[in-house]
Amino acid sequence: MNELSVENTIYTYDLEIKEYHLDTFGHVNNATYLQIYEEARWKFITDNGYGLDKIKAIGLGPVVLEIKIRFMKELRLREKVTIHSQTTDISRIGTIKQWITDKNGKVCSDVEMKVGLFDTHQRKLVEPTEDWINAIR
Repeated sequence: MNELSVENTIYTYDLEIKEYHLDTFGHVNNATYLQIYEEARWKFITDNGYGLDKIKAIGLGPVVLEIKIRFMKELRLREKVTIHSQTTDISRIGTIKQWITDKNGKVCSDVEMKVGLFDTHQRKLVEPTEDWINAIR
C-alpha cells in the first residue's frame, strides 16, 4: 500500500505525574515515559472506535516496530502535563509522533515511532484497514 496523506489531527491527553511514575531520583523514569505515551495512544484510538474489545473481536491491532525517544526536561511529582499524539503517515509501516508539554507549553520529551497493523491470528503485519486508518487519523 502506498503512503496515505493524513489530516493533521493532534490528540491531547492531560495527565498529572503521580508517585508511581517516579524513580529513586524523584523524576519520571525513562521506561515510564513509554507507558505514559502508550496510555495516550490507547485513549485516542479507543475514542476513535478501535479499542481493545474491537481488537479482540477482529484479531487486528496496533504494534510498535521502532521507537526513537528524547528527554529534554525532567517531569516531577504532581506536575501537570499534556501528551500530544499525531499520525504523520499511514502505510504498511506508518509513523506516529507524540510529545509531552508542561503547563507552560515547553516540550519535555518527544517520541517518533513506526507502527503497523498486526494480525493476531496469522502473527504478521497486514495492510492497514479503513477502520484502522480512521482510528489513527
